Amino acid sequence: MSTPIVIPPAGGEIIGDAPDRRVELLCDHGSLHATWSRFAAGRDGADLHVHHHHSDLFYVLDGELTLRLGVAGDAVVVPAGTLARVPPLVVHGFRNASERDVRYLNLHAPGRQFANFMRALRDGQPPPDTYDQHPLPPDGGRPTSEAVVGGHEPLGDEPGLRVTLLADIEALRVTEVRCDPGVGSTTQAHADHLRCLYVLDGELTLTMGDRRMRAEPGTWLGLAPGLPHAVACPGPAPVRYLDMRAPAR
Repeated sequence: MSTPIVIPPAGGEIIGDAPDRRVELLCDHGSLHATWSRFAAGRDGADLHVHHHHSDLFYVLDGELTLRLGVAGDAVVVPAGTLARVPPLVVHGFRNASERDVRYLNLHAPGRQFANFMRALRDGQPPPDTYDQHPLPPDGGRPTSEAVVGGHEPLGDEPGLRVTLLADIEALRVTEVRCDPGVGSTTQAHADHLRCLYVLDGELTLTMGDRRMRAEPGTWLGLAPGLPHAVACPGPAPVRYLDMRAPAR
């Protein structure tokens, strides 16, 4: 990924597209795999399972997603604008138990072959043996209290810029950034982690040398380690976006 990955709304690799479910692959990097999904009302998702070596995260963009936690599948509603994090060995599944569509991002950090698992399901092929998904453990797994739904920590609140921490684990750091028109960053490059941005509201500008790209809501940007770039909020409206760094530094 020597150049940025820019995926416009509805522009990801199609994993499934039906009236009750659409799934797009947005990121297929060793440190982070990500999908965008739309589930219709009442649509089931994944059955109960565990991951041994990676975390499963869900950011709800619109509507509400129901997580199922523990061997009993206890329901926990994740509303729009909320990040849910399920650590390794916590039993979980999910579905849309509501009466309207839900749209969400699903992040696997590190990736652990999630993208190839989804491709295999799409193509009717056996899943990769190396994908880190497993049946319920005999001991019931780690306590469901270790799953985190919601919660945030302000990291910076200055004129024109607000940064809120949503998740901070070794494999991934997620912040929500809100900036006013005219706010921008100096050119930077991160040698030791992948950086991905997802625009929630407004229009973000990504600059790389003489190249400038505008990203509307629903755009995914992937920036490889060591790739110099700058981001800005050109206006006229404020911008809100997710900033993901994998692994966290």
